[in-house]
Amino acid sequence: MKRLVPVLVLALALLVGTSARAGVTNYAAGHYWPAGHAASSSFSPSWFQNIFYKTSAFDTTVTFIDNVSYSWHFTVRSWATYVETHWLSSQTKKAHCRANTVGRSWAACTAYS
Repeated sequence: MKRLVPVLVLALALLVGTSARAGVTNYAAGHYWPAGHAASSSFSPSWFQNIFYKTSAFDTTVTFIDNVSYSWHFTVRSWATYVETHWLSSQTKKAHCRANTVGRSWAACTAYS
């Protein structure tokens, strides 16, 4: 039961978040994350928010990567269960998330446009 409650809370948060936004892409579906595992969305000029949802804390990074120099922008690294970053630019970019340590919980990454 202890594990079910966080999963239900995250599912509700995703549901509410997706209904309030025009464009939502869950580019890394919920799973357990090994250290070094990463995922990225497609490139788009419309992405502005990138979120990493976790049911328990582990070290992760969220960022945006541009399609010219492939540099990382507005990178946030955190142990929090909800990690987000924003890039309010029309430059073409992709959302990217990475597990820096082993994730012993369910986690997913979502990009918003």
